[in-house]
Amino acid sequence: MAEWHTLYVRSRFEKKVFTALTEKGIEAYLPLQKTLRQWKDRKKWVQEPLFRSYCFVRVTPKTYHECLFISGVVKYVWFDGKPAIISPEEMDMIKAITSSSYSFNSYPTPIEIGQKVKVTKGIFSGYEGEVIELKGKHKVLFRITELPVSLVVQIPKNYLQVL
Repeated sequence: MAEWHTLYVRSRFEKKVFTALTEKGIEAYLPLQKTLRQWKDRKKWVQEPLFRSYCFVRVTPKTYHECLFISGVVKYVWFDGKPAIISPEEMDMIKAITSSSYSFNSYPTPIEIGQKVKVTKGIFSGYEGEVIELKGKHKVLFRITELPVSLVVQIPKNYLQVL
């Protein structure tokens, strides 16, 4: 039975991964949004991924591992120790929103003091801990709770996933 999963991909590789998946015959979906980009000399409407660094795939247990061999794919998104499965209803909702004429935006889940988080990038990738202080717009102080000593690290917010 084919199920929808979420792939975590390299930054700015979403379209390349989507193309490679479809060329291999794997059903994939990359929600895009039209945005106006400003350069020094011009403005231009471009299609950008709605969810940066993510691509959705509908795979069977047999084709599950094929996706991991595509250039730019980092891993599957997991929650509670198992692959995150997106329900068909949720996928239909995402498709309906992106194909509508309504204006929409996606925002990352805000990180707040006291939240339990998991590091997704860098040398502390995989460790879980607690946010103890916000340091400006882009960094947090993070206490790793999985080590036998108390370790506080300043880490970029985009390296963290809220649990």
